[in-house]
Amino acid sequence: MPTAVRGQSGRFSTLLYCFLALSPSLVAIGLPAAPRLAPWLLGAIVRWYFGDRRLVLDCALFGGLTAYLARVGLREALTRVLEGCNQSHMEGLWFPVFGFGIPFALLTRVWWQYANTQGPKQQRHEGSIKWELDYPKPRIFPCQTKHARLFPQRHAFDYSYLQVGFPVIPAGLTADGEAFGDGSDRRLGSWWLRIHADDYLGRGDGDAGFYGKLKQYLAEHRVQSSDWSYAYLVTAPRFFGYAFNPVSFWYIYDVDHQLKKMILEVNNTFGERRLYLLDGSNVVNPNSTGDSEIPETEVPLGAKSRFTDRWVKDFHVSPFNSRKGSYVLKAQNPFPVVTHDSPVVDNTITLISSKDHAKLVARLSSTGPAIELSRLGVLGASRIILSWWWIGFMTFPRIVKEAFKLFFKRKLHVWFRPEVLSSSIGRAPTSTEIELYKAFSDYLSAVVHSSSEPFYVSFDPAIPGEQVQKIETPQTPIHTRGVRRLEIRILTPAFYSRFVHYAHTSEAFDRESIFTDEKNRTVWISRPELLPILFQRPCSPTMDPSSNTQRTYLDKIRWNILRRLRCAPVEPAYSVSTPSKAEYMLEDVRSLPFSELDLHARNTFGAEFAANYRRTVTKLFMAQRIGLGFAEAIGLLDILIRLVLCSLAAFPINALRTRTGHTGNHGCAAKSLSSRQLGACSPGNGEPRETWWNLAGSAVLLSACHLYEMSKGYN
Repeated sequence: MPTAVRGQSGRFSTLLYCFLALSPSLVAIGLPAAPRLAPWLLGAIVRWYFGDRRLVLDCALFGGLTAYLARVGLREALTRVLEGCNQSHMEGLWFPVFGFGIPFALLTRVWWQYANTQGPKQQRHEGSIKWELDYPKPRIFPCQTKHARLFPQRHAFDYSYLQVGFPVIPAGLTADGEAFGDGSDRRLGSWWLRIHADDYLGRGDGDAGFYGKLKQYLAEHRVQSSDWSYAYLVTAPRFFGYAFNPVSFWYIYDVDHQLKKMILEVNNTFGERRLYLLDGSNVVNPNSTGDSEIPETEVPLGAKSRFTDRWVKDFHVSPFNSRKGSYVLKAQNPFPVVTHDSPVVDNTITLISSKDHAKLVARLSSTGPAIELSRLGVLGASRIILSWWWIGFMTFPRIVKEAFKLFFKRKLHVWFRPEVLSSSIGRAPTSTEIELYKAFSDYLSAVVHSSSEPFYVSFDPAIPGEQVQKIETPQTPIHTRGVRRLEIRILTPAFYSRFVHYAHTSEAFDRESIFTDEKNRTVWISRPELLPILFQRPCSPTMDPSSNTQRTYLDKIRWNILRRLRCAPVEPAYSVSTPSKAEYMLEDVRSLPFSELDLHARNTFGAEFAANYRRTVTKLFMAQRIGLGFAEAIGLLDILIRLVLCSLAAFPINALRTRTGHTGNHGCAAKSLSSRQLGACSPGNGEPRETWWNLAGSAVLLSACHLYEMSKGYN
C-alpha cells in the first residue's frame, strides 16, 4: 500500500486528527451531523490510505472552522455536560472516553514523539578510561560588539551582545590513548540557555556531539590528534530555542593548555557558512590595520596570551563588501592558564581591501566579569534572562537597520550574493530540494551503473546527514587501469531546484558549472570533459520516451502539464556576457521534451516517488511562471485554496446546526451525553427531512477539499 506518512505511529496520528476534526460538529449538533460528515470522512480515509501528507492540514482547517462556527453550541454542550456530571453519569461510557481517553491518547502521542527525538544512546568503547585533564568551566560573557567602516564612507555602531563559553572535551580515552566522543555533548547548557551541535561546524550529524564533529572536521583538514586535546567554544547561545550567530570562536588547546589553533565559524544572513581554520602561521603586518586599530585591553601574563593571523577572504558576508580582500584577526586568549578565573573575550577582526587598506574593523569585547554557569542559582538565572532574553531576537533586526543606513544614507554600492565556493558550506536545503536530491541521486547512480565505460564517481550532495557517495560501474574495481574518476560536489542545494528546469542534462551542467561565472556556480566538477562520456546515452531502457508503462488518462494529463510548464530557471545574480546582447533578443524556441530526470522518475521509480517528484517539479515551474520564482508563493496560494474549500465544507454543517437549533435539537449532543440515549438527536415528526438534492450538494461541498488534493494524483 503506498504511503508517504512513514511508520505506524504517523499513520495512527493522522487518523486521530481526522476524527478530532469531526468532534466539534458531533458535539454541537449530534447524530444529525453524521450523514453530512460521512462524505468528508470517506474522502479523508481515501487520502489516508494513499498517505497524503496534506491531510493533517486539511483536518486542522476543517476542524477549526467548524469549531468556530459552532462555538455557541459547543459552549452550551460543555455547560450541560458539566452540570449533569454527577456520580451516576461518571459510571457511563461517555465520561471515561471524553474525560480520560482522548487526553490520554494525545499525551501518549506527544510522549512518543519526544522519546523518538532524543537521539541514539551513548556509545562506549571497550577498555576506555576517563579523560582527566583540567579544562575551563562554562561561563557567560557579557560583551559589546563594535563595527567601524573606514571607506568609502565612514559609519560606526556598537551594541550590547551576550556570549557563552563551553569546553568541548572528549568523553574518554580508548585503551591505546585515543580520545573519543560519545555524543553525550550534542546539547550543552541549561534549558533556557543552551547550544546544539546541529548548529555548528558541518550541517547535520548532531548525534556525534560537539567533540565528535570537531574531531572529524580537524581530521578532514589533516590535523593530527596529537596536535590538540580539547577546545573552548565562545558563541551566542540559544535563548528559548532561538539564536543567530554571525561568528563563533573555537579556541583549540593542546595537552599543555597552549592555544595552538582557532576556528572562526562565520554565518551570513543567507544561511551560508564558512569555517576558517587558523594556525597563526601568517605574520600580521603591524601597518596593515593602519590607525583603525582599536586599543586592546590589558591581559594577564602567560604563555601565548594572544593569537594573530591573516587569511584570504572567500566568503560573502555583507552586500556592501565584495568577496575580495583578506582578514586580520587579533584575539586574546581567554584562558592563558587553565586556572585563570577572570577570562575576557577580546577579538578584533579587520577587513583588508584588495589594495591592502583597512576597510572595516569589527571588535567583540567583554564589558564585565564572566559569570560561571555552575554558580548561577535561580535568582542569578532569572536576572540573566530578564536582562538578556531579547538580545538573540534583536541581532537580525539590528543588521537590517544598519544595512538600511548604509544603502539609503551612505549610498554604498550593493554586491549581489554570489554562490558559495567549494571551501564554504551552502545554506540548509528546503524540503523541496531534499525531495529532488533523492531523484537526482538515484538518477546519477543509474547513469554510472549503466555506463559502458568504467567510472568511479564521488558525489557530495550538500544535504545534512548525507555522506559523500562513492558510485562505480559494476564489476569494475576502482584500482583497475583505465577507470575514469570524476568528482561532483554540490555547492548549494539550489542546484537541485535549478537542475529540473533544464530539459537536457548536458545543458544543466554547462549552465550551472562549466560555462558560467564562478559566482553563479552551483556545482563543482573535477573533470568536466568526462561528462559527455558519462551521459552519452539513456541510463536504462526504461528512460526511453516510448516506454510502454501503463498510465491512466488523468496521469498522462498531469505529466503533460509538467512538460508544458517547464521554463528556464531564474537568472543568476551575475549575468554571463553574450555578444550584442543590447541589439538582439535571445529566445529559446526549442520544444521542451521530458528531461532525462523526468523519464527516469516516471518510468523507474514506484508510483509514490514518481508522484512526489511530479508534484514538486510542477510546483517549482508554477512558482517561476506566476510566483516570481518563490515556491513559497505557490504554497501560500495552495493553503488559501484549501481554506476556501474547507470553508465551503463547513457551511452545510453550520446550516444544519442552525436548523436543528430552531427545531429544538440545539445541544442534542449534550442531551445524549447526559441521558446516554442515542435517540435524543433523532429528528421529530414535524421536522423537515433532507432531500436527495440537498444531500448531494452537501456531499460535493464537503468533498471539495479532498477532490482538489486527489486531483493532483498519487501515481
